[in-house]
Amino acid sequence: MGSIIYFDRPADSFEEALPLGGGKLGAMIYGGTAEERISLNCDELWTGFPRDDNKDAYGDFLRARELAVSGDEKGAEELIEEKICSPSVQSYQPAGYFLIKRDVAGYSDYRRTLELDTATAKVAYLSGGDVFENTYITPAHSGCLAVRFSSDRKFRLRIGFVCPLRHTQCCKNGVFFTDGECMYDSAQNRDADKSHDRDYSDNESERGIRFRVAAACDTDGCTEVREDGIEIKDASRVVLYAAVESSFAGYKTHPYLNGKEYKNAAVGKAMNAKAAGFDALLKEHVSDYKSYFDRVSLEINGGDRSDLPTDKRLSAHQADGSDTGLYKLLFDFGRYLLICGSRPGSQPLNLQGIWNEHVNPPWNSDYTVNINTEMNYWPALVTDLPEMQEPLTRMVKELCESGTKTARDYYRARGFCAHHNTDIWRACQPVRGRAVWSFWQMSGGWLCRHLYEEYEYFGDEAFLKDTAYPVMLEACRFYLDMLTPDKDGYLVMAPSTSPENVYLCDGGACSVSVTTAMTMSIIKELFENTLNAAAALCDENGDVKAIRAALPRLLPFKTGSDGRLLEWYDEVPEAEPGHRHLSHLYGLYPARLITPERTPELAEAARRSLEARGDEGTGWSLAWKINLRARLFDGDRAKKLLDMQLRPATASSGGSYPNMFGAHPPFQIDGNFGASAGIAEMLLQSDGETVWLLPALPSDWRCGEIRGLRAKGGAKVDIKWENGRITHYEIKGEKPCRVIKCR
Repeated sequence: MGSIIYFDRPADSFEEALPLGGGKLGAMIYGGTAEERISLNCDELWTGFPRDDNKDAYGDFLRARELAVSGDEKGAEELIEEKICSPSVQSYQPAGYFLIKRDVAGYSDYRRTLELDTATAKVAYLSGGDVFENTYITPAHSGCLAVRFSSDRKFRLRIGFVCPLRHTQCCKNGVFFTDGECMYDSAQNRDADKSHDRDYSDNESERGIRFRVAAACDTDGCTEVREDGIEIKDASRVVLYAAVESSFAGYKTHPYLNGKEYKNAAVGKAMNAKAAGFDALLKEHVSDYKSYFDRVSLEINGGDRSDLPTDKRLSAHQADGSDTGLYKLLFDFGRYLLICGSRPGSQPLNLQGIWNEHVNPPWNSDYTVNINTEMNYWPALVTDLPEMQEPLTRMVKELCESGTKTARDYYRARGFCAHHNTDIWRACQPVRGRAVWSFWQMSGGWLCRHLYEEYEYFGDEAFLKDTAYPVMLEACRFYLDMLTPDKDGYLVMAPSTSPENVYLCDGGACSVSVTTAMTMSIIKELFENTLNAAAALCDENGDVKAIRAALPRLLPFKTGSDGRLLEWYDEVPEAEPGHRHLSHLYGLYPARLITPERTPELAEAARRSLEARGDEGTGWSLAWKINLRARLFDGDRAKKLLDMQLRPATASSGGSYPNMFGAHPPFQIDGNFGASAGIAEMLLQSDGETVWLLPALPSDWRCGEIRGLRAKGGAKVDIKWENGRITHYEIKGEKPCRVIKCR
């Protein structure tokens, strides 16, 4: 049975609307009858323009290091926040929404669906005894939105577009278009996550990204295209074709002064789609999409309530936990969102993917690279979607370029450095605000693991040589220059933070420590991966020798008096024992520095840390815990967390919104991807030498089948199980591996 998200009524909110996407262009389908709303996003619409927000902060950094190492961590934190932090990153912006009015009075037998196996949304209902049907697609190959409205009787349609940004509207040659402009950021010192200084300027050097939304219709009715929209009468069929193009021409190029041509491009896309026709677009769209989606399939035998609307289905599952089909839906939805939201040539997925309706979105709808952006791509390789990782790879290469100045200005270091936030302009500086989030220089190292993992999965030596390895070396150079001996002679990176968490210090809270478990885990993993890459490429340069010499001197993991893995340099009292971040467990997942097989004592320390943190958490935090529990081979606990992820979200708890979007809350998409990756991790794990089959199978997932998952080394893996035991498996690959059947 295919995976379907289904409602028996139109959407009342964004969290009930259905997401469509073709990489650059995203849409949200509300499915109204008399009045339909279709929100549009283009992944290139951001505030601002290229700007150097770095500053010479090296002297302040040295002083902060001195304070931290001497025991005055609070003084180091205050200095960092006062002297080192810089302006915040820019915000992702919406294009607006189509508002479509239709002469429908009352309806019955309503059904609104999103078919995950074809990436097609549909609305059907009766009105006055007549059937009304809408079909919505966003084919990636055409870069457009196409919507077909049809009915048994003639109808009237009025199409307008509402844009929340500065804009004008006009029509020409049968095309209705909206020309808009994103805001700019006037303040050099605004507070984090505030946008009160964003405005529009008449100074051309301060003007931002411009864009055009172009719309054209094909119909058997009478059409009038006006400057405020399109009016259609006496039609039994109308197809709307819409496209968005922007002036964004790269992260280093000013989008107003030197932006790319976008007006004719938007009109051309809409008209080309119209010339192709809806049926041809639909056929090509489904074929293209299924070439990715059908690579992997999951079936778990048990209860299935797909007859219920999805919002009611989530509530019913929370009550009795009997809807086994929801796990498949959650798994498939993450893969669906990845295929729709990240395509070669597009921007990578941000905090809301490509789906955002707010001019001032939560957390700027930016790239938060201390966990969230990385989690968006956790399922890409294991579910055989390496093409969808291309936008992330490209961003990492661009951060490697832009981050060289940040490394030099703030730390007098070689290589590149990026902190916890970035945007379409590839900002790398520590943003304005508290050190607890802003002063974290580790995203470069974390992002490099995605590059190296692509090589581990698919063995493309040209990719390793030309793309991954050069970036990894630059990240290593930064950390080599940043390492300093601690009081015991170990190399540490000082001072450090553990993302967004604090400990109790001198009667208050402090986030700065000599170093942290996560900092040292990322450096150790990066150094090991880089040495492996150098060996594969037969490279033995001076930096490789320095990495090899530094690796055994890195500060090892520490455990506390209660057996838990220490998060900070010293054993200190926690300010928030149930904190949402699991940063000190990076070595367990996503890294493999800690495993039950090779480091059982550290795995036990990680397990105790997980127990102390508790199961509760926001959407992405729950997803991280699912993967951590899977790495510990604890399938029943992983399933418990999956059930928490599937509970209806509230204003204060993580879970799933009616449309299956993950809740931070509010909406944040990383939990969707993390949950999909977690289900894959429960069923298959690999390290390039060993493949674990069903390592964390829950006890009540008695029978099922997974086909098409990827193992490191390039193999495709199929597994079938009955009564909790593997009855058949096939590993299709050239590289031999050790196979461990865990059930």
